[in-house]
Amino acid sequence: YDTGFQFALEQLKIVFPDLDESKLGKLDALNKIVDGKLVPFAPVDAA
Repeated sequence: YDTGFQFALEQLKIVFPDLDESKLGKLDALNKIVDGKLVPFAPVDAA
């Protein structure tokens, strides 16, 4: 899964070469979008 995500990031860098690499560095396969912002994924306690 992570390999596919990294491959997608590499494609973004090629298709959009002017993207801010520092922002791309914040991307993670486990982030989620809340209110238009990236936030770390936190699993809900299954108990």
